[in-house]
Amino acid sequence: MKKIFYWFLVILFLVPIAAGVSEMTSGMIAVSVDEKIQPVNVSSQAARCAYYMIFDNKGKFLEFVDNPIKDVHGGAGTSAANFLGNKGVTVVIAEDFGYKMINALESNGIKFIEFKGIADDAVELAIPAYAADGNKLLEQVDRNLNPESYESYKKLINIEPDGSKKEFVLFTVKKGKDKVAAIFISPASEKGRSTLRLDENMWLYIPNVGKPIRITSLQSVVGGVFNNSDILRLDYTSEYDVEQVEENGDEYLLHLKAKTNAVAYDKLKMWVDKNSMLPLKIESLTAELMLIKTLHFKEVKDFGNGIVRPSVIETDSPLYKNYKSVIIFAKIQERTWSDEVFTLTFMPNINSLR
Repeated sequence: MKKIFYWFLVILFLVPIAAGVSEMTSGMIAVSVDEKIQPVNVSSQAARCAYYMIFDNKGKFLEFVDNPIKDVHGGAGTSAANFLGNKGVTVVIAEDFGYKMINALESNGIKFIEFKGIADDAVELAIPAYAADGNKLLEQVDRNLNPESYESYKKLINIEPDGSKKEFVLFTVKKGKDKVAAIFISPASEKGRSTLRLDENMWLYIPNVGKPIRITSLQSVVGGVFNNSDILRLDYTSEYDVEQVEENGDEYLLHLKAKTNAVAYDKLKMWVDKNSMLPLKIESLTAELMLIKTLHFKEVKDFGNGIVRPSVIETDSPLYKNYKSVIIFAKIQERTWSDEVFTLTFMPNINSLR
């Protein structure tokens, strides 16, 4: 009886530790190998290899793990998949996988990659798998922020160091991933001005001038901390790829890299709430990781028809000390548009869409 009680205590003590280890090592890469040497070739057997080389999700080697499944009789693929899943592995690499192991891996939410060659080289193929997951997260953030095509009303407020403010009201329309246009409703001095963005190309229409003028993403038609790229925001997935995903409690941290040199910011760091899949904060950075500005997403609001998102975006910048700009969304709703709306000839007529 005393022995039973003793082992009960041991199990009670070890279970939380094992759970903690699994949590700490989540997001690992496992490569099947048959020797404990480096460099070593990837094993031809995914389930009955002698060892697994374990790497973190950045490709750093951690340890060799003995494969306890290699000599089992029957069901090796399923057992190996469960063993790796319990260790927190999310990508497995081997030269060949049996269909039973593939099914078991997929049931555990584990990706698999077939590779013939050196194990360390194989890991380079696994790292983009994490980025692919990150890109799916980013797509979800995009759709939670806005429908793919919509109309919206928003107020933009520039706040000077002395507390004085200048306010603008805009009506914005967007179609797909690369078309967005807006017209100024107020103040009177800006009324009738419109902007158009097609991918990375931008124009400003001023009624007195009578024809569109090319503008750049880093300029600002309203001054303040927001630039034209911020005001005429496309989907983040249209401009950025996710390089890395970090998890910290209830948040994801997405590391984003611009797809082309034409994008306003070389890199972004985006903090995302795991429950709502909405951004909490975004840092805009140069390629050398110098901070350009920070966007803070606040006051989540239900805009109806399933659109629940931050209604306020505040931004500040070390380059504009003591200046602040704020966007307040008053209305967002899904709406479809013809391609004609997003042409240079239609820019004087955007107000007719309201």
